[in-house]
Amino acid sequence: MAYLLKEGDFMLFKATAQKTVVYPLLLLNTLLLIQAVQHKELAFLHLLAILCLFLSLFLRYEFQIDRDTLTYRIYILWFKVYAKTVKPRDIKRIVFKRLSWKSKLAVVKVENGWNMRIALFSPPNVFKELETFAHEYDVDIQKTADY
Repeated sequence: MAYLLKEGDFMLFKATAQKTVVYPLLLLNTLLLIQAVQHKELAFLHLLAILCLFLSLFLRYEFQIDRDTLTYRIYILWFKVYAKTVKPRDIKRIVFKRLSWKSKLAVVKVENGWNMRIALFSPPNVFKELETFAHEYDVDIQKTADY
């Protein structure tokens, strides 16, 4: 499905943190904090871990495909904590692979900085749109055998 986005058009994809992983870790850390009260030096580390896990419950991710850029943003609640925008010339390649038996993953390898990891975004056509973007701008694509 080839597309040509007009000026100002974009495709926005959204994801949130996987809470099924965070809840058990938060509970475990809370139980460990009760034990750590006996050792004051460990109590601070456990409080810090609990705070980080609690904040991760409010993580939101956005991935945007514009006409000639890819933008990745991370929010905690409504505060933007990370944003990265890349042009096709800054992309080394895009690797498509499996995250699990039912989930796909795309990693946008960039020249400078952290790579963009695209997984569990909705709507699920993000991979098709990303592949179309790569073909349109002649970005190198790598697919694993199980993709």
